[in-house]
Amino acid sequence: MNLIKRNILAALLFTLAMTAIATGCGSGPAAGTGATRMAPAAPQATSTVPGANYTFAVCGDNRTEGIGNGTLTKIIQSAKAKGAAFIVDTGDVSNVGNRVQLTEYLKFTQNAGIRFYTVPGNHDVGRGGVSDAYASVIGAYYYSFNYGGDHYLVADNADDSTGIDGKQMSWIETDLAANRDKRHQFIFAHIPVASPTLDAGHVTGEGSDAGLESGKQLAQLAENTPNVADLFFGHIHAYIPYRIGNLPAYITGGAGAPLYGTPATGGYYHYLLVTVTAAGISVEVVRV
Repeated sequence: MNLIKRNILAALLFTLAMTAIATGCGSGPAAGTGATRMAPAAPQATSTVPGANYTFAVCGDNRTEGIGNGTLTKIIQSAKAKGAAFIVDTGDVSNVGNRVQLTEYLKFTQNAGIRFYTVPGNHDVGRGGVSDAYASVIGAYYYSFNYGGDHYLVADNADDSTGIDGKQMSWIETDLAANRDKRHQFIFAHIPVASPTLDAGHVTGEGSDAGLESGKQLAQLAENTPNVADLFFGHIHAYIPYRIGNLPAYITGGAGAPLYGTPATGGYYHYLLVTVTAAGISVEVVRV
């Protein structure tokens, strides 16, 4: 190849490389991004109509069993039949967070015929709360999106031994403040924030003081943001409604993993159907 052709080829390759870097073309989260807990660009919203009336579903703790025993299929079918626009899964979508199980969940939900937004759970991110498999298969640990004039924030507190680190907490504070003009804001995380009104263990602080303190910070941010409406968690394999200060909070962990307690204490397979209208927000427990 002569010198002119080599120079032209080199210039072309350089231009293509710079374009890919600038636009993010051709790559998902790189291996190792899980360690940095990076927040992504917001997923594409499917509705930006302000003040829209709509429903969405919330479920959690399906693990791999929820696919095998049919519980997650029942939830999807029911949510779609009831007109849910999307489903938020509050985490523990796998048993051990390896690439095989996470890929199984991803393929299953991609073929569900309804959009899933996923929260990382402690079973999904591995020992130490960091999983290259999660980052590369599922995506970012924390993010936000808009729908129907409302704002949705997915937080990552899957590793209670470290809690929500300062970088993520700063992002949460900024994101909530930037969306005070929205009709409502909803917050999702895996491990329930501890509260005097929650008569249960297995909540923030069970792993360390850092988990407890960052849970308190998240609660304070939620309470001090006027348009935050509800908080949703998983981790406990049951349905438990409670309150964080003046805000309604819900634990929904009945999507397929072994249940806690008895039906009388919320230990049954279920999901939540949330309806948002101009008149307000209603949360219905749907058993499957």
